[in-house]
Amino acid sequence: MARKVKPSATAPAEGADDLTVLHPDRSATIAGRAVTVREYGFIEGLGLRPVAQAFLDDLHTSVAGGTLPELEGILVILGHHHLAIEQLIATAADVEQDWVAHLNQDDGYHLLMLWWAANGPFFVRSVFQRIATERQLAALRDGAKSTQP
Repeated sequence: MARKVKPSATAPAEGADDLTVLHPDRSATIAGRAVTVREYGFIEGLGLRPVAQAFLDDLHTSVAGGTLPELEGILVILGHHHLAIEQLIATAADVEQDWVAHLNQDDGYHLLMLWWAANGPFFVRSVFQRIATERQLAALRDGAKSTQP
């Protein structure tokens, strides 16, 4: 005879991470300051595209081979665009850009990881959408393939 099993008190409830997925805000105390890093909204993201475009281009080049680079590879790309990243982080955290620029290594890395957790999917999604569009355009340019008799 089947018996109803009660969920474990330690097991996460179904859908427990739904809010994190929908609103991936990340909060922490950094350099003694309470900071909440939020995901960019649609219009805000459009406005930030010119700031992020060179970063997006380099991320695209890295991903075009078919896989997202490991964290270390992403950090190298972020480093190439540190001034833009500084502005992007300050915007997402609603803090002064100068404050971000003067954080120590540990605090800066912590803030960077909060920012990437909240906004990395925004950038990755942009890159994958660009790749999909490029593939569709390439297929259209190639036209219909002829068949052998």
